[in-house]
Amino acid sequence: MPKTDVARARAQRGTIALFAAAAVLAAVGVALFLGLGGSDRPAAPGASARTAGPSAVATGSSSGSARPTTASPVAEPSESPVASEPGSLPAPLQEAARAFTTAWASHDARPGRDTSFDDASRRAAAYADGDLAEHLRTHTGGSAGRRQWLNWKDRQVQVIVTVLRVSLPDGAPAPTEDSAFARVIYRLTETPATGAATASEEQVALKLRRGADGSWRVVGLPNV
Repeated sequence: MPKTDVARARAQRGTIALFAAAAVLAAVGVALFLGLGGSDRPAAPGASARTAGPSAVATGSSSGSARPTTASPVAEPSESPVASEPGSLPAPLQEAARAFTTAWASHDARPGRDTSFDDASRRAAAYADGDLAEHLRTHTGGSAGRRQWLNWKDRQVQVIVTVLRVSLPDGAPAPTEDSAFARVIYRLTETPATGAATASEEQVALKLRRGADGSWRVVGLPNV
């Protein structure tokens, strides 16, 4: 084969090789373009929810490798014993102090009810003992009590006692088997036949003693 034919053949093979290489490069470029373009496509609707699904199942269900988590249960309301207040007294002592105070401070000046200021003292004597009981049965309220009674009678007032709290007075010794002190805080409400009622908060200190029958009675009104 002459040199010119050889050179021509070599040139043709080089041209073919260049076209083949160009075709390969073009194919690679298209593939790269398609691959990169696919990553920029917006996620299909609901894709986020589906992606979050396994995590939600893992935390909300006992199945799966993840430890399940559960919401804290709502505490149901329940009745719990009321904690005793500082200086609280045993129930029998409180009941005796309440009964005495209610009788001692209540009055009723409406027609057909109490006849004098001292009727309250007579009622309280039933919850007292010793010298105090005798004093309550015989004592009169004096001029101050009479003036108060006339004022109540004129307006037909009913005086109602609401005991708010019974506790050990500040500085008083703790109760013993047969002796105790108590402080009674109560609301005094005066309700006339006409007009608005008035209320005030009062308190009284009591000395109590337990009798031979086991019941507690008031034996003094000390200034504890």
